[in-house]
Amino acid sequence: MNNDTVKGTLQKIGGRIEESAGVLVNDPALKNAGREDQLKGKAREAWGNVKDAAGDLVDRARAAKYDAEVKSEEAVAFERDHEVAVTR
Repeated sequence: MNNDTVKGTLQKIGGRIEESAGVLVNDPALKNAGREDQLKGKAREAWGNVKDAAGDLVDRARAAKYDAEVKSEEAVAFERDHEVAVTR
């Protein structure tokens, strides 16, 4: 969870409160402003989720690259050791 996800969630909550206040005092402008804040909050929260997913993807790619490099080094060492054993 990152800053955008948290701020988006808080903006959605604030929008709900604002919309409810607009309904309570019968103020269509306040009600609509609350709905607008909820939509903006949802968008910001979604953006935060995208950023989290991208970060996870990068982390998995780095781990896969590291694993491949280690396996490659192990394969080279095995081949080197095997060639030495065969040539003796």
